[in-house]
Amino acid sequence: MQYALLLAGAAVAQVANAHEGRHGRLHAKRDVVTEVDVVTVVQTVTVGALPVTQEAVQAPAYHAPSSYIAPSSYAAPSSSSVSVAPVVESSSEAASSSTLVTSVSSAYSSPAPAPSSYASSAVSSAAPASSGISSGNMTPNGKKAGLSGYIGIQEKASFESLSQYISWYSDYTPNTPDVNGVMGIGMLWGADGSPCGSDMVGTRNAENKDNPANIVQTTRLATYESMMSNDTVPSIMFGFYEPDCTCTMSADMSTSDAATQWESLIAPLADKGTVLGSPSMCKQYDEDFLAPFKSSITTDWDVTSIHINKPSLDEAKKVVEYYVETYGKKVWVSEFACVNDQPSWEPCTDQTQIDSFINDLVTYFEGSDDVVAYGPSNGEGLGTAWPLTDSSTGELTTTGTTYLNAIKNL
Repeated sequence: MQYALLLAGAAVAQVANAHEGRHGRLHAKRDVVTEVDVVTVVQTVTVGALPVTQEAVQAPAYHAPSSYIAPSSYAAPSSSSVSVAPVVESSSEAASSSTLVTSVSSAYSSPAPAPSSYASSAVSSAAPASSGISSGNMTPNGKKAGLSGYIGIQEKASFESLSQYISWYSDYTPNTPDVNGVMGIGMLWGADGSPCGSDMVGTRNAENKDNPANIVQTTRLATYESMMSNDTVPSIMFGFYEPDCTCTMSADMSTSDAATQWESLIAPLADKGTVLGSPSMCKQYDEDFLAPFKSSITTDWDVTSIHINKPSLDEAKKVVEYYVETYGKKVWVSEFACVNDQPSWEPCTDQTQIDSFINDLVTYFEGSDDVVAYGPSNGEGLGTAWPLTDSSTGELTTTGTTYLNAIKNL
Protein backbone atom coordinates (compact mmCIF):
# COMPACT_ATOMS: atom_id res chain seq x y z
CA MET A 1 0.00 0.00 0.00
CA GLN A 2 1.44 3.30 -0.98
CA TYR A 3 0.06 6.01 1.26
CA ALA A 4 2.62 8.73 1.65
CA LEU A 5 3.40 11.73 -0.45
CA LEU A 6 7.06 12.59 -0.45
CA LEU A 7 8.76 15.70 -1.56
CA ALA A 8 12.24 15.10 -2.79
CA GLY A 9 14.90 17.39 -4.19
CA ALA A 10 15.88 17.21 -7.86
CA ALA A 11 19.31 17.71 -9.24
CA VAL A 12 22.58 16.07 -10.02
CA ALA A 13 25.78 16.70 -8.12
CA GLN A 14 29.15 15.71 -9.42
CA VAL A 15 32.12 15.87 -7.15
CA ALA A 16 35.79 15.12 -7.65
CA ASN A 17 37.53 13.77 -4.58
CA ALA A 18 41.14 12.82 -5.21
CA HIS A 19 42.60 10.05 -3.07
CA GLU A 20 46.26 9.37 -2.48
CA GLY A 21 48.16 6.45 -3.95
CA ARG A 22 47.01 3.82 -6.38
CA HIS A 23 43.47 3.91 -5.03
CA GLY A 24 42.92 7.51 -6.18
CA ARG A 25 39.45 7.96 -7.60
CA LEU A 26 36.54 10.32 -8.04
CA HIS A 27 33.55 10.52 -5.76
CA ALA A 28 30.54 9.50 -7.76
CA LYS A 29 27.30 11.15 -8.60
CA ARG A 30 24.63 9.59 -6.49
CA ASP A 31 20.96 10.13 -5.82
CA VAL A 32 19.80 10.45 -2.27
CA VAL A 33 16.23 10.83 -1.19
CA THR A 34 16.05 12.82 1.98
CA GLU A 35 12.50 12.12 3.08
CA VAL A 36 12.11 11.16 6.70
CA ASP A 37 9.35 10.08 9.00
CA VAL A 38 7.85 12.95 10.92
CA VAL A 39 7.64 12.86 14.68
CA THR A 40 6.58 16.44 15.33
CA VAL A 41 4.56 18.39 12.78
CA VAL A 42 6.40 21.56 12.10
CA GLN A 43 3.93 23.10 9.71
CA THR A 44 0.80 21.94 7.88
CA VAL A 45 -0.10 23.56 4.59
CA THR A 46 -2.44 22.94 1.71
CA VAL A 47 -0.87 22.44 -1.65
CA GLY A 48 -3.04 22.38 -4.68
CA ALA A 49 -2.92 19.71 -7.36
CA LEU A 50 0.49 18.29 -6.61
CA PRO A 51 1.59 15.76 -9.24
CA VAL A 52 1.66 12.19 -8.00
CA THR A 53 3.48 9.34 -9.69
CA GLN A 54 3.19 5.64 -8.99
CA GLU A 55 6.93 4.95 -8.94
CA ALA A 56 8.50 4.81 -5.49
CA VAL A 57 11.48 6.96 -4.78
CA GLN A 58 14.63 4.84 -4.69
CA ALA A 59 16.67 6.27 -1.88
CA PRO A 60 20.24 6.71 -1.19
CA ALA A 61 21.34 5.81 -4.54
CA TYR A 62 24.80 4.93 -4.92
CA HIS A 63 27.73 6.71 -4.34
CA ALA A 64 31.17 5.75 -4.43
CA PRO A 65 34.58 7.01 -5.06
CA SER A 66 34.21 7.45 -8.77
CA SER A 67 31.98 8.95 -11.40
CA TYR A 68 28.77 7.56 -12.69
CA ILE A 69 25.51 8.92 -13.90
CA ALA A 70 22.71 9.59 -11.47
CA PRO A 71 19.50 7.68 -12.20
CA SER A 72 16.79 9.55 -13.99
CA SER A 73 13.98 8.49 -11.65
CA TYR A 74 14.93 11.02 -9.01
CA ALA A 75 17.68 13.34 -7.97
CA ALA A 76 18.86 15.03 -4.83
CA PRO A 77 18.82 18.77 -4.22
CA SER A 78 21.69 20.68 -5.69
CA SER A 79 22.80 24.25 -5.83
CA SER A 80 22.65 24.08 -9.59
CA SER A 81 20.00 23.10 -12.10
CA VAL A 82 16.89 22.89 -9.94
CA SER A 83 13.48 22.23 -11.46
CA VAL A 84 11.12 23.68 -8.91
CA ALA A 85 7.63 22.43 -8.11
CA PRO A 86 5.40 24.12 -5.48
CA VAL A 87 7.60 25.07 -2.54
CA VAL A 88 6.61 24.58 1.07
CA GLU A 89 8.88 26.19 3.61
CA SER A 90 9.42 24.78 7.05
CA SER A 91 9.05 26.87 10.16
CA SER A 92 11.73 24.73 11.80
CA GLU A 93 14.94 26.61 12.42
CA ALA A 94 16.80 23.58 11.15
CA ALA A 95 15.34 23.98 7.68
CA SER A 96 16.56 26.87 5.63
CA SER A 97 13.87 28.88 3.92
CA SER A 98 15.99 28.78 0.81
CA THR A 99 15.65 24.99 0.58
CA LEU A 100 13.28 24.05 -2.19
CA VAL A 101 10.97 21.10 -2.43
CA THR A 102 11.30 20.07 -6.02
CA SER A 103 9.33 16.95 -6.84
CA VAL A 104 6.52 14.74 -5.63
CA SER A 105 5.96 11.02 -5.74
CA SER A 106 3.66 8.57 -4.04
CA ALA A 107 6.41 6.66 -2.26
CA TYR A 108 6.19 5.76 1.41
CA SER A 109 6.99 7.83 4.43
CA SER A 110 5.61 7.18 7.87
CA PRO A 111 5.10 10.26 10.02
CA ALA A 112 4.59 9.65 13.70
CA PRO A 113 2.34 8.27 14.92
CA ALA A 114 3.04 5.32 12.67
CA PRO A 115 0.22 3.42 10.98
CA SER A 116 -1.33 0.78 13.20
CA SER A 117 0.26 -2.02 11.19
CA TYR A 118 3.72 -0.76 12.08
CA ALA A 119 5.62 -0.74 15.31
CA SER A 120 8.71 1.27 16.00
CA SER A 121 11.97 -0.07 17.33
CA ALA A 122 12.33 3.24 19.13
CA VAL A 123 10.20 3.81 22.22
CA SER A 124 9.58 6.73 24.53
CA SER A 125 11.04 5.35 27.71
CA ALA A 126 14.19 5.23 29.75
CA ALA A 127 15.35 2.07 28.02
CA PRO A 128 15.64 1.01 24.39
CA ALA A 129 13.09 -1.30 22.80
CA SER A 130 13.69 -5.02 23.02
CA SER A 131 15.26 -6.09 19.74
CA GLY A 132 17.96 -8.51 20.74
CA ILE A 133 20.56 -5.76 20.27
CA SER A 134 22.97 -4.98 23.07
CA SER A 135 26.59 -3.90 23.33
CA GLY A 136 27.46 -7.54 23.84
CA ASN A 137 25.30 -8.90 21.02
CA MET A 138 24.64 -6.52 18.16
CA THR A 139 23.00 -8.92 15.70
CA PRO A 140 19.24 -8.14 15.59
CA ASN A 141 17.39 -11.13 17.06
CA GLY A 142 20.37 -13.31 16.20
CA LYS A 143 19.89 -12.94 12.45
CA LYS A 144 22.54 -11.08 10.43
CA ALA A 145 20.81 -10.73 7.05
CA GLY A 146 19.07 -7.44 6.30
CA LEU A 147 18.41 -4.90 3.58
CA SER A 148 19.61 -1.41 2.82
CA GLY A 149 16.48 -0.12 1.17
CA TYR A 150 14.86 3.22 0.45
CA ILE A 151 11.84 5.13 1.60
CA GLY A 152 8.87 3.02 0.62
CA ILE A 153 10.74 -0.28 0.38
CA GLN A 154 8.56 -1.78 3.12
CA GLU A 155 5.52 -1.34 0.87
CA LYS A 156 7.02 -3.36 -1.97
CA ALA A 157 6.33 -6.97 -2.85
CA SER A 158 10.08 -7.54 -2.78
CA PHE A 159 10.18 -6.58 0.90
CA GLU A 160 7.35 -8.96 1.69
CA SER A 161 9.25 -11.74 -0.05
CA LEU A 162 12.39 -11.03 1.97
CA SER A 163 10.82 -10.10 5.30
CA GLN A 164 10.65 -13.56 6.85
CA TYR A 165 14.35 -14.10 6.16
CA ILE A 166 15.81 -10.75 7.24
CA SER A 167 15.97 -9.18 10.68
CA TRP A 168 16.59 -5.51 9.84
CA TYR A 169 16.32 -2.87 7.15
CA SER A 170 17.25 0.76 6.68
CA ASP A 171 15.46 3.54 4.81
CA TYR A 172 18.02 6.19 5.82
CA THR A 173 15.80 8.06 8.26
CA PRO A 174 16.16 8.54 12.04
CA ASN A 175 12.92 6.75 12.91
CA THR A 176 12.58 3.85 10.49
CA PRO A 177 9.54 1.80 11.58
CA ASP A 178 9.54 -1.91 12.37
CA VAL A 179 7.50 -3.80 9.75
CA ASN A 180 6.37 -7.43 9.62
CA GLY A 181 8.78 -8.36 12.40
CA VAL A 182 11.70 -6.68 10.61
CA MET A 183 13.52 -4.11 12.73
CA GLY A 184 13.89 -0.58 11.33
CA ILE A 185 17.43 0.74 11.85
CA GLY A 186 17.63 4.49 12.42
CA MET A 187 20.35 6.83 11.20
CA LEU A 188 21.04 10.52 11.53
CA TRP A 189 22.25 11.50 8.07
CA GLY A 190 24.03 14.73 8.96
CA ALA A 191 23.87 17.65 11.34
CA ASP A 192 25.14 21.20 11.79
CA GLY A 193 28.19 21.64 9.64
CA SER A 194 26.75 19.54 6.84
CA PRO A 195 25.40 21.40 3.80
CA CYS A 196 22.82 18.66 3.40
CA GLY A 197 22.29 17.66 7.01
CA SER A 198 19.01 19.51 7.34
CA ASP A 199 17.49 19.22 3.88
CA MET A 200 13.77 19.89 4.00
CA VAL A 201 11.46 17.02 3.18
CA GLY A 202 7.73 16.49 3.12
CA THR A 203 5.37 13.70 4.06
CA ARG A 204 1.64 13.25 4.44
CA ASN A 205 0.12 13.92 7.82
CA ALA A 206 -0.54 10.58 9.52
CA GLU A 207 -3.91 11.82 10.77
CA ASN A 208 -5.20 12.28 7.24
CA LYS A 209 -2.68 10.49 5.07
CA ASP A 210 -5.05 9.96 2.14
CA ASN A 211 -5.50 13.67 1.52
CA PRO A 212 -2.82 14.63 -1.04
CA ALA A 213 -3.02 18.27 0.04
CA ASN A 214 -2.29 17.53 3.69
CA ILE A 215 1.47 18.01 3.80
CA VAL A 216 3.71 18.47 6.80
CA GLN A 217 7.24 19.73 6.66
CA THR A 218 10.26 18.75 8.70
CA THR A 219 13.97 18.06 8.29
CA ARG A 220 16.03 14.99 9.00
CA LEU A 221 17.79 16.81 11.80
CA ALA A 222 14.55 18.26 13.19
CA THR A 223 13.01 14.80 13.21
CA TYR A 224 15.93 13.43 15.19
CA GLU A 225 15.88 16.35 17.62
CA SER A 226 12.16 15.83 18.13
CA MET A 227 12.80 12.18 18.94
CA MET A 228 15.36 13.20 21.54
CA SER A 229 13.12 15.86 23.09
CA ASN A 230 10.37 13.23 23.43
CA ASP A 231 12.85 10.91 25.14
CA THR A 232 12.59 8.42 22.31
CA VAL A 233 15.31 5.87 22.94
CA PRO A 234 16.24 3.70 19.94
CA SER A 235 17.94 0.38 20.54
CA ILE A 236 20.59 1.32 17.98
CA MET A 237 21.43 4.55 16.13
CA PHE A 238 23.88 5.20 13.32
CA GLY A 239 25.40 8.53 12.40
CA PHE A 240 26.58 10.06 10.13
CA TYR A 241 26.14 9.00 6.48
CA GLU A 242 29.44 9.22 4.61
CA PRO A 243 30.68 12.50 6.06
CA ASP A 244 33.92 11.95 4.13
CA CYS A 245 32.31 12.64 0.75
CA THR A 246 30.52 15.61 -0.70
CA CYS A 247 26.92 16.71 -0.46
CA THR A 248 24.30 16.08 -1.70
CA MET A 249 25.00 12.39 -1.98
CA SER A 250 26.88 12.19 1.32
CA ALA A 251 26.77 14.10 4.60
CA ASP A 252 29.85 16.20 3.75
CA MET A 253 31.16 17.09 7.22
CA SER A 254 34.58 18.00 8.56
CA THR A 255 35.98 15.71 11.23
CA SER A 256 35.73 18.52 13.79
CA ASP A 257 32.08 19.30 12.96
CA ALA A 258 31.21 15.61 12.95
CA ALA A 259 32.90 15.10 16.33
CA THR A 260 31.11 18.08 17.85
CA GLN A 261 27.71 16.98 16.57
CA TRP A 262 28.35 13.36 17.56
CA GLU A 263 29.01 14.38 21.15
CA SER A 264 26.00 16.69 21.18
CA LEU A 265 23.43 14.52 19.40
CA ILE A 266 24.45 10.87 19.30
CA ALA A 267 26.63 10.30 22.37
CA PRO A 268 23.92 11.09 24.98
CA LEU A 269 22.02 7.99 23.82
CA ALA A 270 24.81 5.76 25.12
CA ASP A 271 23.86 6.48 28.74
CA LYS A 272 20.31 5.36 27.92
CA GLY A 273 21.40 1.99 26.60
CA THR A 274 21.43 2.70 22.88
CA VAL A 275 24.06 0.88 20.83
CA LEU A 276 25.98 3.44 18.77
CA GLY A 277 26.98 2.80 15.17
CA SER A 278 29.86 4.77 13.70
CA PRO A 279 29.64 7.15 10.78
CA SER A 280 29.82 5.13 7.55
CA MET A 281 32.62 5.93 5.14
CA CYS A 282 32.29 6.56 1.43
CA LYS A 283 35.93 5.77 0.69
CA GLN A 284 36.03 2.19 2.01
CA TYR A 285 39.58 1.18 3.01
CA ASP A 286 40.96 4.38 1.50
CA GLU A 287 39.21 6.45 4.15
CA ASP A 288 41.16 8.95 6.25
CA PHE A 289 38.25 10.32 8.31
CA LEU A 290 37.52 7.99 11.21
CA ALA A 291 40.93 8.15 12.92
CA PRO A 292 40.91 11.94 13.48
CA PHE A 293 37.20 11.77 14.24
CA LYS A 294 37.79 9.08 16.88
CA SER A 295 40.58 11.10 18.49
CA SER A 296 38.22 14.08 18.81
CA ILE A 297 35.33 12.35 20.58
CA THR A 298 34.98 11.16 24.15
CA THR A 299 32.12 8.72 23.54
CA ASP A 300 33.23 5.89 21.29
CA TRP A 301 30.96 3.96 18.95
CA ASP A 302 30.07 0.31 19.62
CA VAL A 303 30.00 -1.09 16.08
CA THR A 304 31.61 0.21 12.90
CA SER A 305 29.23 0.80 10.00
CA ILE A 306 30.91 0.03 6.69
CA HIS A 307 30.05 0.13 2.99
CA ILE A 308 31.41 -2.44 0.55
CA ASN A 309 31.40 -1.63 -3.15
CA LYS A 310 33.77 -4.14 -4.66
CA PRO A 311 33.65 -6.74 -7.46
CA SER A 312 34.89 -9.82 -5.59
CA LEU A 313 34.98 -11.64 -2.28
CA ASP A 314 38.71 -11.03 -1.88
CA GLU A 315 38.25 -7.27 -2.21
CA ALA A 316 35.26 -7.32 0.13
CA LYS A 317 37.33 -9.14 2.75
CA LYS A 318 39.97 -6.41 2.55
CA VAL A 319 37.36 -3.79 3.46
CA VAL A 320 36.14 -5.79 6.46
CA GLU A 321 39.66 -6.57 7.63
CA TYR A 322 40.75 -2.95 7.31
CA TYR A 323 38.02 -1.66 9.64
CA VAL A 324 38.34 -4.49 12.16
CA GLU A 325 42.12 -4.17 12.37
CA THR A 326 42.16 -0.36 12.35
CA TYR A 327 39.39 0.34 14.85
CA GLY A 328 39.24 -2.90 16.83
CA LYS A 329 35.48 -3.34 16.61
CA LYS A 330 33.04 -5.62 14.90
CA VAL A 331 31.44 -4.29 11.71
CA TRP A 332 27.89 -3.81 10.46
CA VAL A 333 27.89 -3.96 6.65
CA SER A 334 25.15 -1.39 6.18
CA GLU A 335 25.52 -1.48 2.39
CA PHE A 336 27.17 -3.81 -0.09
CA ALA A 337 27.01 -3.97 -3.88
CA CYS A 338 28.95 -5.47 -6.77
CA VAL A 339 31.02 -2.67 -8.28
CA ASN A 340 34.19 -2.57 -10.35
CA ASP A 341 35.53 0.44 -8.49
CA GLN A 342 39.07 0.52 -9.92
CA PRO A 343 40.28 2.40 -11.88
CA SER A 344 36.83 4.00 -12.19
CA TRP A 345 33.39 3.31 -10.79
CA GLU A 346 31.45 0.81 -12.91
CA PRO A 347 28.56 -1.19 -11.42
CA CYS A 348 28.73 -4.89 -12.31
CA THR A 349 26.63 -5.85 -15.33
CA ASP A 350 27.26 -9.58 -15.63
CA GLN A 351 24.54 -11.48 -13.78
CA THR A 352 26.77 -14.51 -13.24
CA GLN A 353 29.36 -12.32 -11.54
CA ILE A 354 26.65 -10.66 -9.42
CA ASP A 355 25.13 -13.98 -8.37
CA SER A 356 28.54 -15.37 -7.37
CA PHE A 357 29.37 -12.16 -5.51
CA ILE A 358 26.16 -12.34 -3.46
CA ASN A 359 26.52 -16.03 -2.61
CA ASP A 360 30.19 -15.63 -1.72
CA LEU A 361 29.58 -12.62 0.49
CA VAL A 362 26.60 -14.11 2.32
CA THR A 363 28.64 -17.22 3.10
CA TYR A 364 31.57 -15.10 4.25
CA PHE A 365 29.48 -12.71 6.37
CA GLU A 366 27.61 -15.58 8.02
CA GLY A 367 30.86 -17.32 8.91
CA SER A 368 32.70 -14.24 10.14
CA ASP A 369 32.65 -13.39 13.84
CA ASP A 370 33.71 -9.86 12.87
CA VAL A 371 30.46 -9.16 10.95
CA VAL A 372 27.37 -8.64 13.13
CA ALA A 373 24.95 -7.76 10.31
CA TYR A 374 24.88 -7.15 6.57
CA GLY A 375 22.51 -5.93 3.88
CA PRO A 376 22.73 -5.30 0.13
CA SER A 377 22.13 -1.81 -1.19
CA ASN A 378 18.80 -1.61 -2.97
CA GLY A 379 18.98 2.00 -4.16
CA GLU A 380 19.39 3.11 -7.72
CA GLY A 381 22.61 4.37 -9.26
CA LEU A 382 24.04 0.86 -9.33
CA GLY A 383 23.26 0.09 -12.94
CA THR A 384 20.42 -2.03 -14.25
CA ALA A 385 21.56 -5.48 -13.13
CA TRP A 386 22.22 -4.94 -9.42
CA PRO A 387 19.04 -3.41 -7.89
CA LEU A 388 17.06 -6.05 -5.99
CA THR A 389 13.65 -4.50 -6.66
CA ASP A 390 12.03 -3.91 -10.03
CA SER A 391 11.18 -0.21 -10.02
CA SER A 392 7.98 -0.69 -12.04
CA THR A 393 6.49 -3.81 -10.43
CA GLY A 394 8.03 -3.77 -6.96
CA GLU A 395 8.87 -7.47 -7.34
CA LEU A 396 12.27 -9.05 -6.80
CA THR A 397 14.65 -8.88 -9.73
CA THR A 398 17.03 -11.69 -10.66
CA THR A 399 19.54 -10.18 -8.24
CA GLY A 400 16.91 -9.91 -5.53
CA THR A 401 15.93 -13.54 -6.04
CA THR A 402 19.58 -14.55 -5.77
CA TYR A 403 19.84 -12.77 -2.42
CA LEU A 404 16.59 -14.34 -1.22
CA ASN A 405 17.81 -17.82 -2.13
CA ALA A 406 21.16 -17.16 -0.47
CA ILE A 407 19.58 -16.34 2.89
CA LYS A 408 16.54 -18.65 2.80
CA ASN A 409 18.12 -21.60 4.54
CA LEU A 410 20.27 -19.76 7.06
